[in-house]
Amino acid sequence: MQVTLRRRRGVSTIVAEVVLIAVLLIATVMLASFTFGVFSLYYSPAEVAAEGASCSTGGNSTTCQLTLTNVGAEDTSTTGSCSLDVGTAVTGHVVDGGIVPAGGSLNDVQCVAPGVNLQSGTLVDGAFALTSGGTAYFVGTVE
Repeated sequence: MQVTLRRRRGVSTIVAEVVLIAVLLIATVMLASFTFGVFSLYYSPAEVAAEGASCSTGGNSTTCQLTLTNVGAEDTSTTGSCSLDVGTAVTGHVVDGGIVPAGGSLNDVQCVAPGVNLQSGTLVDGAFALTSGGTAYFVGTVE
């Protein structure tokens, strides 16, 4: 009596486990990139706009007063630095600056540029530096 044994050929369990782990890792990376990509669409950092700028000159300086409004989801603050551009850029300092809350406003913020006297009706471009790394730009007219 002769018994013929057939050899069974198949994938070893170690190779199967390695392939399964690789597929699992790829699926995890794909799911994570999709999830964080979707959630980043809903994240809104500080988005600050300057509104209602009015400028005046007196005492060898120009002062622009305005309101900073934050429509973003993150608080930010003024850094204490601002600039006015009246043909040449002039660095100024912030008076009454502070925190611009998320969804709120900071009223009566002033940018004071010493050594600048302008005539009434002069158009002034300016900017406030923010702690979030952003800049709030404004345009005002000397009254």
